[in-house]
Amino acid sequence: MTNEKGLRELQDVLASEGRGLKYTEITELLHWQQRPKKEIKAELREWVRIGEITLNRKNKYNLPDMKGLVKGVVSMTTDRYGFVDTEDEGGVFVAGPDLGSAVDGDTVWVRIVSDARDGMKQEGKVVRIIERSKNTVTGVFEKNGDFGFVVPTGSFGRDIYIPAHMMRDAKDNELVTVEIIDWGDESRKPSGQILRILGDAQDTGNMIRALIINEGLPETFPREVVEEAKAIPLGIRGEERKGRVDLTTLPIITIDGEDAKDLDDAVYVEKLINGNYRLFVSIADVSWYVREGSALDVEAYARGNSVYLVDRVLPMLPPELSNGICSLNEGEEKLTFTCRMEITPAGEVENYDLFRSVIRSARRMTYTDVNRIIAGEAEALTQYADIAPMVSTMLALSHILRKKKRANGNIDFDLPEIKVKLNEKGLVESVGTRERGEAEKLIEDFMVAANETVAEELYYAELPALYRTHEKPDPEKITALNTVLNRFGFRVSRHDDLHPKELQEIIDKSRETGVSQLIHKLILMSLKQARYTVENIGHFGLASRCYTHFTSPIRRYADLMAHRILASRLTRYPSAEENAKLAGELPGICLHISRTERIAMKAEEQSVRIKVVEYMRERVGEEFTGTIVGFSRKKIFLATEENIECYWDLVAADHFYELDEERYAMEDQSEGLWYNIGDKFPITVVRASLAELEIEVIPTALLPENAE
Repeated sequence: MTNEKGLRELQDVLASEGRGLKYTEITELLHWQQRPKKEIKAELREWVRIGEITLNRKNKYNLPDMKGLVKGVVSMTTDRYGFVDTEDEGGVFVAGPDLGSAVDGDTVWVRIVSDARDGMKQEGKVVRIIERSKNTVTGVFEKNGDFGFVVPTGSFGRDIYIPAHMMRDAKDNELVTVEIIDWGDESRKPSGQILRILGDAQDTGNMIRALIINEGLPETFPREVVEEAKAIPLGIRGEERKGRVDLTTLPIITIDGEDAKDLDDAVYVEKLINGNYRLFVSIADVSWYVREGSALDVEAYARGNSVYLVDRVLPMLPPELSNGICSLNEGEEKLTFTCRMEITPAGEVENYDLFRSVIRSARRMTYTDVNRIIAGEAEALTQYADIAPMVSTMLALSHILRKKKRANGNIDFDLPEIKVKLNEKGLVESVGTRERGEAEKLIEDFMVAANETVAEELYYAELPALYRTHEKPDPEKITALNTVLNRFGFRVSRHDDLHPKELQEIIDKSRETGVSQLIHKLILMSLKQARYTVENIGHFGLASRCYTHFTSPIRRYADLMAHRILASRLTRYPSAEENAKLAGELPGICLHISRTERIAMKAEEQSVRIKVVEYMRERVGEEFTGTIVGFSRKKIFLATEENIECYWDLVAADHFYELDEERYAMEDQSEGLWYNIGDKFPITVVRASLAELEIEVIPTALLPENAE
């Protein structure tokens, strides 16, 4: 266990001295002479190892930033460059040659070689790898005589050399797992040995297994974690009710998707005599069961969040908790954390309470059935007659909250999201668009209100906390966005004056011009990714001054932390020492869970893409209607009626095409024809590659059999 107090003391001394210090100077300045020398030396070695301090050839210890070094985690974009995510908001760009042998996920020291300027990130060079994120990777084996290479399936960054005696019995184009033996350097590829042969690289089941392994996603829980989960008694004991508000008579309900098993939020709304609304948002009290430092806690932190792949869920907590003890199942009494808000007809939270509680869910509702109630379907109104009036009240409050958020400038991205339905054998049964009806929006509105309320409580109580933050886009992103928007008659303000409301207004207007999906995507691509920080810098996309995550502690570690911090506030105000300890831990937690979230998002998207490509492989030769959604110099990007993304390769075409960047349209110079955003025409699938996860199409009229 790292001596956090001693580390902070040493860092403070190094900062105040402004120079490197030898061992004897450190012990004198910190009055450590009475401590065992062996113990101090061990601590110093560990702090150097984990990158908190440096040690030079003259045996002087210093702070990394005093030497122009920054500690962070590598995120590979391509094999040509990557980024190092740091605890501050900047991050560092690193060109391929300057990555050395660092690969995706490694913790490194970067020397800053160029400061941020004109909206560009700092640039740096990796000077030391502090910790490797993994020593195994999956990829496709390519045999080349007496040796071979493994081409990683994820964003590892480099091919891996496999000598003959380490190939095992792997065959060409098989998926394999490789252990890295030598990490190589700037001029030499890493080398490794094949540990496991996963099978045919064209089998999507194997591909998803490879994806899980490659992203380091754990499929099972350690024995001690399972035992700890199973040891938690079922039901609520008498002492667990102590100090909790009994809400079991409240007809509170859960509203989730049909397949959801981890139900972590329940809601209830009533209209008050004074015209206000009272909203209860009760959240599973996971922090009661997952205590800090326990095996469950250590594992939950390592995972950071649940991962929802196309064919399975990799939960943050064992099923005994996520689907059982903590899940707010219908008719079962559960321990919860409640945010009770009184909201005016103008959407203002006039007052609120935060308290631990006990609830009993009256109904396990699905989005589908709530949408049926809202639509006024007679059968649904009869079946759910006990809650239908409350659903009507919920809808009214939802519209009030949404109207206020839109007035504040909240950006409402309503891009179609692909939904893949699998049959019992794991094959694609259908591909469609995930619906986002009033029920889905209603829950989103209520969760946002609770998250904002909790964030303000933490902020004004001046407690160390983690916030869900979203910064303004970088200036160069706004410049690039305006370049394209100008072609469609839109423009946003300069970076300094930019308000999210401007972007929402453009999205609204684009719906009238037929380019809504493109404008949505362009704006989304210009924005930064939301993340967790200890500083409350607001949430640009939600137009929130103060925001956190509180409503999903079963599947997000951030929410579990928010619950713990709130719980400490309910009983007494934490001591200065407790706050200092938490403040020292939170930056690392924020960095870690921001990264696990990105890994989960990437894995979820790629798992869906794998199945979509499998689906389209069976439809090579079939005709669809394609809508142009974008261009590059060599390709036209389209989407089918099912919102499946594909492309038309112009390099292989018989005609000569040129992109007109001013008009943002593609000209067929052989025929004098123009292809514009939003154009629709019949397309035929000619190739669906699982290796590249690409779907290639061609206009049906240009197929050889249709040519004149």
